[in-house]
Amino acid sequence: MESVVVKISGSLVHPPRLDYLTRLRDVLWGLVDGGFRVAVVVGGGGLARSYIDVLRRAGVSEALLDEMGIESSRLNASLLAKLLYPRSQPYPLASLREVLEVFMTGLIPVSGGFQPGQSTNAVAAVIAEALGARTLLNCLKGVEGVYSDEPSTPGARLLRRLTYRQLEDILVKVSSQRAGSYTLWDMVALSVARRSGLRIVFFDCSDPANIWGALKGEKGSIVEG
Repeated sequence: MESVVVKISGSLVHPPRLDYLTRLRDVLWGLVDGGFRVAVVVGGGGLARSYIDVLRRAGVSEALLDEMGIESSRLNASLLAKLLYPRSQPYPLASLREVLEVFMTGLIPVSGGFQPGQSTNAVAAVIAEALGARTLLNCLKGVEGVYSDEPSTPGARLLRRLTYRQLEDILVKVSSQRAGSYTLWDMVALSVARRSGLRIVFFDCSDPANIWGALKGEKGSIVEG
């Protein structure tokens, strides 16, 4: 059975919308029914950013802001884990070891962040590597894939296929490594993907059915090689 890791933007989970979440649940269950082994990682999204913004303005250290982001992502992951139960554990997992233990039982492991200084994108990449997954699906909200520049920049083009090096060049232009700011991908996650030869698909998951299209290479941007 092929393993696939699904990284879900926290902005897709919070604020929670019942119709969306039930459709997302049904698609994830459908992947399992279709013969895939699935692991899910959920980001902190707007929930994390709102908390982090207040704390940063209050002068709180970046290390503690990272902790706030992790806790926010785990709350989002807890929501999704309970929604997926009994085909998932009903709580967020906090380490790679826990993910592997749940995965070996045949359930869908659901996690948020693991540790300060590590984005949920990096968590998803590490999990994919550990599970031997070939593909990591990066579910975005309202963004079709990877663009040549910030999507709002005039002249920015959607790139359907690109290499790790091309993604790295784009990240240098548009990314910040501060807590709460991993809007697309980050260098740690990229290094893990590169060393394991992971195929990453960035796509708009405003419609959960797009997960199937991304898995087939019909949606979004594919990064590999």
